[in-house]
Amino acid sequence: MKKILVSFGIVCFAFNMFGQDEKVIIIDKGTYKKAQKEEKERKLVGNTSVIKFSPLQMIAGEINFGFERKVDEMSSVEFEFGPTLSNIGMSVSGNHYYYDPFGSYSYAVQTSKPGFFLSAGYRFYPMDNGRVLNGFYISPVFKYRLMNNGYSDYSGNLPDSKGSENDFNFSFNFGYQAWLSNHFSMDFFGGIGLAYESYITRNINSVYNSTTGLYDYSWNRNTYDGVRFLITGGVKVGIGKK
Repeated sequence: MKKILVSFGIVCFAFNMFGQDEKVIIIDKGTYKKAQKEEKERKLVGNTSVIKFSPLQMIAGEINFGFERKVDEMSSVEFEFGPTLSNIGMSVSGNHYYYDPFGSYSYAVQTSKPGFFLSAGYRFYPMDNGRVLNGFYISPVFKYRLMNNGYSDYSGNLPDSKGSENDFNFSFNFGYQAWLSNHFSMDFFGGIGLAYESYITRNINSVYNSTTGLYDYSWNRNTYDGVRFLITGGVKVGIGKK
């Protein structure tokens, strides 16, 4: 009986030691993988700010520069600014001919003049695998844009005049910022919102003067304002800084 009890005790002791060894191995393996993952994340989000340029915004008449700065572990602020040019990309407007009964043409030429834009946004990075400046983000953005243009009477009857477009935009953007190296990022984004627009345009007006028997020319001022649906999208190339 004594031998049986001794044998049973040895078996229990060995079983207990085996169970403890197996448990320790599993914990060590998981901890190792977790440490590897955290180390990789720290490498990707080591930058606290990013300087950006948005090449596709030139289609909308903007030379777009941006700056994003970390606020805490899950949020950042982003500012964008730059000049606008009214006659490049999708902002190009056509020129207009005007005709009077005597057979003479007045040709109004629309020219580009510099303006500017400013925007400010807050970014929230909700995913565990991508903290600030890395991965998926949600961002409300406010933006003001001024587009200026000039009008010239090709026939020389009138002095030059000016027009403008003022935009106040609010959009709710979604995006993903990926790091291709320690200091080079690609930021893809898209979103929806509302835009309030106010325009001032010019066209040539001609009125027959019965006293002189000629037509008097003048600039006709046209205005428009209203709210429209806004769709945003593009890509930003960034250089990160610690």
